[in-house]
Amino acid sequence: MTTEKSYRFNTFSGVFLPSLLTILGVVMFLRLGTIVGTFGIYGTLGILAFAESIAVATGLSISAISTNTPVESGGPYFLISRSLGPGFGSSVGLTYFVSQSLSVPFYILGFAEAMTIVFPDLAAYRVAFGLIPLVVLFGIALIGTDWAIRTQYLIFAVLALSVVAMAGSALSIPPSVRQFTWNLRPMFKPGKDFFSWTAAFAVFFPAVTGFLAGVNMSGDLENAGKSIPRGTLWAITVGFIVYLAEILLFGASFSRHELANNAYGTLIRHALSGTQVFIFAGMAAATLSSALGTLIGAPRILQAFAADKIFPSLQLFARGRKANNDPIAAMLLTLAISIGTLLWSAQGKGNALNAVAGLVTMFTLCTYAVINVAAAVEHFAANPSFRPKFRLFHWMIGVYGAAASFVAALCINAQLFLVAFVIVAALFVLARRRTLAATFGDSRRGYFFEHIRRALLHLAAIPADAKNWRPQMLILVGGEAKHRMLIRYASWLGDDRGILSVGRILDGSDDIADTLRKRQTALRELKRFSDETGIVFFPVVVATDRPGVYDQALHVLVQAHSLGPLTPNIILAGWPSHEEKIERLFHHLRTIGKLKMNLLLLANADGSVSGKSIDIWWRGRKNGPLMLILAHLLQNHRLWKKLPLRLLRFAPEAERADAEAQLHSLLETSRIDAEAVVVSAEGDFTSVYRATSADAAVVFLGFPAPEESEFHDFFRRFNALTEKMPATFLVSSAEDTALDS
Repeated sequence: MTTEKSYRFNTFSGVFLPSLLTILGVVMFLRLGTIVGTFGIYGTLGILAFAESIAVATGLSISAISTNTPVESGGPYFLISRSLGPGFGSSVGLTYFVSQSLSVPFYILGFAEAMTIVFPDLAAYRVAFGLIPLVVLFGIALIGTDWAIRTQYLIFAVLALSVVAMAGSALSIPPSVRQFTWNLRPMFKPGKDFFSWTAAFAVFFPAVTGFLAGVNMSGDLENAGKSIPRGTLWAITVGFIVYLAEILLFGASFSRHELANNAYGTLIRHALSGTQVFIFAGMAAATLSSALGTLIGAPRILQAFAADKIFPSLQLFARGRKANNDPIAAMLLTLAISIGTLLWSAQGKGNALNAVAGLVTMFTLCTYAVINVAAAVEHFAANPSFRPKFRLFHWMIGVYGAAASFVAALCINAQLFLVAFVIVAALFVLARRRTLAATFGDSRRGYFFEHIRRALLHLAAIPADAKNWRPQMLILVGGEAKHRMLIRYASWLGDDRGILSVGRILDGSDDIADTLRKRQTALRELKRFSDETGIVFFPVVVATDRPGVYDQALHVLVQAHSLGPLTPNIILAGWPSHEEKIERLFHHLRTIGKLKMNLLLLANADGSVSGKSIDIWWRGRKNGPLMLILAHLLQNHRLWKKLPLRLLRFAPEAERADAEAQLHSLLETSRIDAEAVVVSAEGDFTSVYRATSADAAVVFLGFPAPEESEFHDFFRRFNALTEKMPATFLVSSAEDTALDS
């Protein structure tokens, strides 16, 4: 998806302000007091707590996802589709767009209802009170999003005065312990009227959905990864504080009868002299600004979805106005949905505001559930690329957010939830366009075989991307015990996030039967080692048909060892102890390099975790990204967790400032916690390296493939560099990793 990024809104204007103005909207003015009067302080606080817990969990999930990948236009749709794929993204993207489009008339209906409360003689013109401001707001949105955002500063000031005026209305009575105690419990008997409670939750819940208004603007933010977490969580926090204060003040000041029957009119009636206008102005500003913010945000979701070309018939909505890429076609569709809903509300019976609120709540809960699932899956799947800068997240938060959303949806309206679930599932299947039949056998092996077969076919059809990079290692070992140490280090690097294969080549003989027996023995030894150590790997033993063709067999093994898309991307071998083996090693290195595989050579491997740090010597972007990611994976293993990472660079004193800035920029981009250290000591690199990393537990050092005439000189230089030093990984990268993925 490619989108033009025309606006550059900051955290306050682009996320916090539209989110808070949507949170402090129609529910605060027209429904909160009614809920307090009907369900008491205890019941209302329970509704607030449950609703806010879902909002907080979803806010944390969004913060984790948005700081783990460059964020483009599309808000929640973009975040979900890039985490769970186009299937979930499509199903949620369309339903969320519908819920947002329904939110516009929800806010407009709130404005119209308040107008008829203040001016009851104008009740017959209720539809006009909705359509006229809707068209005006559409005109503002059509002029440009920047102008709409600017008006929100004025609206914010009006809303702040309105909140103060509402507090003054409650304090003018004044509050009393007696009234507070009387309003603690609900009007009905405990244990009864559960469905009324869930209906009240459905009406109140849109009050905590407003924080997505800022997320919807993801493509127009100057720094989405920074602004979305900060603006979203601050908006949720401030909104919670305001609602909590109002619940306590209303319960301590107003009678139950006043609140339950006409909460908004009660606020106006008890307002301090001259402040009534602020309450009315705040209500109008809050409802209309919420409608404006949603009218701007909802079309951007549809535009981003259409731009992904999942459903070609929606290409019309991908177009944007050239100047700022404003989604005009999607805005017109949102306007049509809003007008249709307003006209429907005029023909329907009962409370239209509550009915629309229920629909918005149901669709939004579906969106929240999938957002939380996306974050939980990213975390639980342990992708090496899942390194969010936002640290206050655990997969259990996502699980709770998803479970709470489903529970809330079932409690509110099980039938509507079932309909929503069927729609989401149908869109998911349609987007994935599955053509493979599920032909399961009658045993576990048959199930796993079919599952793996289909998974491999799907995986082969998806282009490789650095974001999904995982270590797939082929470890080359011999019969010596020291080679088993290579497998241990490989398991620490993989940390159950990749696939390990252990390859061994046996020199064969003219006796084919004897050669095959030796092969089976070697396979059993490797499997036994896996069972004894608990290190999971796939053993591969190749026996040649005659002596002296080891190099040829290795050449074939490196090229052919794969199962469909599961091809090794790292070859791990030990550093040769004898110089006569160096020419053979580097000839193989050239083959590995041409196959676009990364090469790791391990020297001084003793299996010790003792040391003060994990050192990465940065000497350029050729090998640096792979070294930093591998060191990060190593540190994630429980045995290495306590050791800090150090990103080191040798530079002259005159270049220290630039070098430090580059290292800090690398760490910021990579989202990896490490200490940036620039060493400017006197001497050559060898002496500085040995002095600096002598106390490390392991060192990562990049190297370029030497020319054939330099093989022996390279061997001697490296031996001098690493003699009596800690375990050292010599890294030659194929450049298939990226720090910003």
